[in-house]
Amino acid sequence: MKHRHVLYFLAALAGVCLAPLALARIINNTIDPLAIVSGNGLHVMLTGPIACTEGERVSLRVTVTQRETGALAEGVALFTCTGVIQQWKVLASIQGNETFQPGAATAAAIGRTSSGAKTTDAHPWLVNITLVGE
Repeated sequence: MKHRHVLYFLAALAGVCLAPLALARIINNTIDPLAIVSGNGLHVMLTGPIACTEGERVSLRVTVTQRETGALAEGVALFTCTGVIQQWKVLASIQGNETFQPGAATAAAIGRTSSGAKTTDAHPWLVNITLVGE
C-alpha cells in the first residue's frame, strides 16, 4: 500500500512538472528591425522569428504604419509551427492611397495558433522598424 502512495505522488509530480510543456502557445516572437519597401512604396516585406508548439497552425496578421507619410499596409501569413524558432515572411500591401518611403515606421503583429478548430493562443506585439528600399 505504501508503494502505491509513492507511485501516485510521483505520477502527480510528473504531471505538474510536464504541464507547462504541454501548453500550446507562441513562445518566442518579434519583427525584424529592417523591412523592405517595394513597388514604388506600395508593398512592405517584413520578416521575423517565431517559435510555437509543434504541429499547430499559425495565422499571423501584420500591420505597418508610417506617420511621416500616413501610409498603412496589411499582410497575412499562414504556416505550421515546427516547435523551434522559425522565420516568417509577410508581404504587406497598402490600404489607401498613401505610399511608404524609406525611414522610420511601426509594425504590429497578432499571431494566433490553433489545433484543429480550437484556438490555443493569441499574442500581439509591436516593434519600431526602419524601412529600406529594394
